[in-house]
Amino acid sequence: MLGKLIESIAMQLAQSLEQLHRYLTRRWADDTLRPGGLSFSEYGYLRALERLDGAQIAESAESADPEGGQHGHHLQELVEVMGVQKASASAAMAKMEKNGFVVRFPCQFDARAQHIVLTENGHDRLREEQAVYDTVAAELEDRLTSQEAKTLKALLAKALKSK
Repeated sequence: MLGKLIESIAMQLAQSLEQLHRYLTRRWADDTLRPGGLSFSEYGYLRALERLDGAQIAESAESADPEGGQHGHHLQELVEVMGVQKASASAAMAKMEKNGFVVRFPCQFDARAQHIVLTENGHDRLREEQAVYDTVAAELEDRLTSQEAKTLKALLAKALKSK
């Protein structure tokens, strides 16, 4: 009997997660919420670079100095954080560099490697696209009591905590 109850709860959680995913996908597709026009994938790469920087604003392209200053991150770090193939990350970084969201420059210690730095333009796009998540969070908080919202935040933080 207990096994069936646990199975039922797991199914309900799976359905709720699927509904949340669909809801977020619809909100992400709403261009009025995304003035920066980034794709979800582009947003993910830029956010990962920002998080590698410790959520601090990296120095801009003008100050990305291979002799000192901001060193950025190697592609391999991004691959590990994103859980993607190196070729996919490399192609994404080439596109992002072309769009002015990142700059890349050779590593002074490893001729095969490049450093990747998020530009101020990349940070600007991230701030604009953050509106999607801010809007969804506000919508959810409007539907919940303050205690429910606090509990949801705590449970999500616990469930998503890295091991």
